[in-house]
Amino acid sequence: NKFYPHDFDPTKVYKRRKSSTRAVKVRTMIPFTVACLKCGSYIYRGTKFNAIKKKVFSKNYLDILLFRFYMNCHVCNSVFYFRTSPESGSYIIEKGIKHIVSNSIDKMREIQINKFKELIAHKNEKCINVKQLLQI
Repeated sequence: NKFYPHDFDPTKVYKRRKSSTRAVKVRTMIPFTVACLKCGSYIYRGTKFNAIKKKVFSKNYLDILLFRFYMNCHVCNSVFYFRTSPESGSYIIEKGIKHIVSNSIDKMREIQINKFKELIAHKNEKCINVKQLLQI
């Protein structure tokens, strides 16, 4: 409950307008393993950060909003940022960090791709055998 005096006039109260370019503070996890360019410390995927999220007005992709996330390194406090990339479904690093690619992830991807190719080849062989049987 709030007390309003009998002579209170709501039209005289100043109302602040919200800006469309306003920065929003969010708590987010970093989506990839990176190294800070200033101090060289590693920041691992899934590390939580307090970030500032801003809309990117200069670029758009199929009328999808792009966002830029500003964060600070936990060791040297330097600023780094990256933005969303709807074309590739990932993020693009813009300043302050370098993406670290793990060899184990690359090997796992290669194994998955090879298994998928073998599966397709096996299905194609079955289709060819069925077609040959139907022609006889």
